[in-house]
Amino acid sequence: MAFQIIRHAFRMIFGNFGQALRASIGPYVVLIVGYLVVFALVGQSGAFMQLASGVGTLPEGAIGAVILATIGLIPFTLFVLAWIAVSWHRFILLEEYSGILPAVSGRPIWPYVGRSILYGLLIGLLAVPLAFLAEIITSPFLSSASPSGLPLPAVLMFVAVTAVLSFVWFRIGLALPSVAVGKPIAMGAAWSASREMSGTIFGVAVLLMVINGIATLLVNQLNGISPFIGVIVDLAVQWTILMLGVSILTTLYGHLIEKRPLID
Repeated sequence: MAFQIIRHAFRMIFGNFGQALRASIGPYVVLIVGYLVVFALVGQSGAFMQLASGVGTLPEGAIGAVILATIGLIPFTLFVLAWIAVSWHRFILLEEYSGILPAVSGRPIWPYVGRSILYGLLIGLLAVPLAFLAEIITSPFLSSASPSGLPLPAVLMFVAVTAVLSFVWFRIGLALPSVAVGKPIAMGAAWSASREMSGTIFGVAVLLMVINGIATLLVNQLNGISPFIGVIVDLAVQWTILMLGVSILTTLYGHLIEKRPLID
């Protein structure tokens, strides 16, 4: 069932590829232009290009300005990501098509940002005890590990903790599409509605981690061959992972809340 949901999400994206691009590329361009403008205003256009390409190191005197600019851009970044997510949720669930730029007026983008921040904080609070427990379990292995890499138990513990956090995110994040379509449900209602598919959702979280891990290895290999190609592929991978995560939430909401069948 987990594989079926992942496959359904992929088909949702690439079966509506033109609309997926219209819902996301325009906001992405707005995001990039916004970063360019802000970094230019603080005199760090070159630093932004280095960060974007991953090539070279930042001058020591630029680090403070880059950090301040990045922190200042967090609300703008969250807005743009929510803009994409809301547009995609509404296209799938309400058949609301986008133009070159998705609509902003009358769309619950800031409420979506607020919910996302709240859920992110809850995930962060959960991560603290899990990380502490993981450190206790893996510390004997880390003390005897070679400098060249992490021991297998530490890697497995990292995977387990990340899978649990992703699992919780998908279960409570089920409420986010409801915000996008103007029919908000409580986090508790989302948790209760997803109980019957908790095992499947955990499987989805693990599969998504595997996909992300393989894609990251591929990008790293390409960066070693050609940084330019690596950047292009990395942008495509990050776009796909973003759209895949939003599509999974849309699929779960449609199936568990609106009782839609999973049709491939």
